[in-house]
Amino acid sequence: MKSCLLLLCLGAFACAAILPLEPAMDPLGTAVAPTMPPGNLAMELQDLYSLIQFKQLDQLFVRYLINDAQFQAFVRIINSNAGVMARWRWHSQPELHTLPGQWFRQRLLLSGGKLKMKHLQEMEMCFTPTNRYNYWASSVAGWQGFLNELEMYIPLHAIQAQIDAHLQQSAEFVQFWQQFGTLKLAYERWLTLPFTQDIVTQLQAAGIDTVQLDSRIRQLFGWPATVTATNSTTAVPPVPPQVV
Repeated sequence: MKSCLLLLCLGAFACAAILPLEPAMDPLGTAVAPTMPPGNLAMELQDLYSLIQFKQLDQLFVRYLINDAQFQAFVRIINSNAGVMARWRWHSQPELHTLPGQWFRQRLLLSGGKLKMKHLQEMEMCFTPTNRYNYWASSVAGWQGFLNELEMYIPLHAIQAQIDAHLQQSAEFVQFWQQFGTLKLAYERWLTLPFTQDIVTQLQAAGIDTVQLDSRIRQLFGWPATVTATNSTTAVPPVPPQVV
C-alpha cells in the first residue's frame, strides 16, 4: 500500500510542466543562453515536502482503512500476490534506479546532506481497529471521497507555484526535473505488464475508477493523457475532519 500511496504523494511534486525561459538578447539582437544560480537541491525539495500535511494524511488513511469498504478492497488488492509482484516490477524499472542515482546523491551531498523526511518514516501505520472519535464512521465517502480529501492535504496549487519558482531560479532543480520526467517511460511500460493488468482488473471489479486514477497520476506528473475513455463516478465533496 505504501508504494501506491507514495506514488500519489510524489505525484504532487510533479504537478507543473517545465516553463520555458525567455532568452536574453545582446545589443546585436543575438539570443544569449540564460543563466541562473545553481541553487540548493536539498533545500528546494525540502520546501516541497514541507507543504504536505502529514498528520492529516495519517488520520485520513486510518479512518478510511477502518470504515470504508471500497478503500479496504483497494488495500486488499494491492497487497495480494499480484499486487506484490506488480510493486516488485515497478521497483525493478531501470528509470527508478537512474533517478536517485549517483548524480542525485552527489547533488544532495553538495547542497547540504540529506532530506529530512521524518514524517514519511513515522507514517508506518500502527493503530487499534476502533474509531478514535465517533464522527470517523460517517466521515468516509468511498474511493472518490478518499481522493477528494487527499487533495486537501496535498496542496497542489501551492506546490505548483513552488515548482515554477524553482524552475526559474535553480539550474540544479531544472536538471532534477528533466531526469524526473523519465519516469513516464517506466510508468507506461509498467502499465502493460501482466501483473499490473491483473491489479487493474481487480480494482475495476471493486468499483474503483482506474481510468480516473491513471488520469490523476498523469496530471500530477505533467504527462499528457493517452486514454480518452472514462468511467468516472460522481464526485463526492470531501468532509474535512477535526485533527487533534
